[in-house]
Amino acid sequence: MIESGKISNVQAAMLTITNLTIMGHLIILSLVFNQSRQDGWIAGIIGSCLGLIGIVGLTKLSQRFPGLTLVEILFYRFSWPGKVLAVIYLAYFLVMGILATRLFAETYKVIMLETPLTSFVIIIVLLCAYIVFLGLETMARMNQIMLPILVITAMSLVFLTIGKKDYTNLLPIMAKGFGPVGLGSLTVMGWLGEFAVMGMILPYVKHPKKLLSFNVAAAFINLIFFLGPITGPIALFGPEEAARMSFPTFSEIRYVQLGNILSRFDAIAVLFWTVGLMFRISVFYYGLCLGTAQILKFKTYRPLIIPFGWLIVVGSLLFASNYEEIKNFLFRSYVPVNLLMGAAIPIILLFWSLAFFKKTGSRR
Repeated sequence: MIESGKISNVQAAMLTITNLTIMGHLIILSLVFNQSRQDGWIAGIIGSCLGLIGIVGLTKLSQRFPGLTLVEILFYRFSWPGKVLAVIYLAYFLVMGILATRLFAETYKVIMLETPLTSFVIIIVLLCAYIVFLGLETMARMNQIMLPILVITAMSLVFLTIGKKDYTNLLPIMAKGFGPVGLGSLTVMGWLGEFAVMGMILPYVKHPKKLLSFNVAAAFINLIFFLGPITGPIALFGPEEAARMSFPTFSEIRYVQLGNILSRFDAIAVLFWTVGLMFRISVFYYGLCLGTAQILKFKTYRPLIIPFGWLIVVGSLLFASNYEEIKNFLFRSYVPVNLLMGAAIPIILLFWSLAFFKKTGSRR
């Protein structure tokens, strides 16, 4: 086994929450606002329930093949179709890592207009490369320390904006029927499909029999963390204005003011995104390095950190020429890809394993 570290079920759940929450606040809000307007909170609830399909499927699949990562399961248990899928998942991890890196750079460009995009990309990739080098246990412990701080800070900021919000902006409910809500629900379901990367981490959890309950709990907590940000900007700006914003949460935090003394809490939003994206990039980066090392039968994944780090840097710079192209990718490709990788394929693999494999993961 290349990875010798073990993490607790709580640490794995917290990694899931961080990985999903930051993407939800940064990008998914804009997508859901565009699709569902003031009914985004309904889409969030329905989409989260649908997202459990992929989470349960991947968790059950991992439990049927104890000690094996998603890439190992595919490459060594599902013949040649599995080998093809294993390589596709590695490519998926690379693309998601590239996307997260570019989003990190784009958020900083909003504040520091004169700084080259390349600088932000190199800095975050170097930081994440060091985290991946330290290993899974260190990554999980760092996240376990930082996540509660981020949650408490974010909840405090939400509380400070309550007086400025008009929640009647959330009315009327489903004025345009179920169509916009259904579209937003699929977006949220696709977002939760990013749980697929946890297939590289679940085998290293100390109590695998409790995985399902912890993963479902993580999805439920993630929904709670999503409801505030998805109702806040609409209550503050209205559905039409919120839908036009690239970073609604950032715009909302700009309205936070503590008396006549403290204002402009933008730095806290930047801190939230920096830490969240750092762990998000690290998780996909780790899954990419670990999975590749397992396929190539390396004794350690560390020699792959620098080559893949270079690929992530180059890929994030070439990914799009501007933020509008990134938004086009998110609207057209992000959701279908995640629905396929995070829901459809895990469910198919689970039923395939139930039909043709014994409970131990060996063929019948």
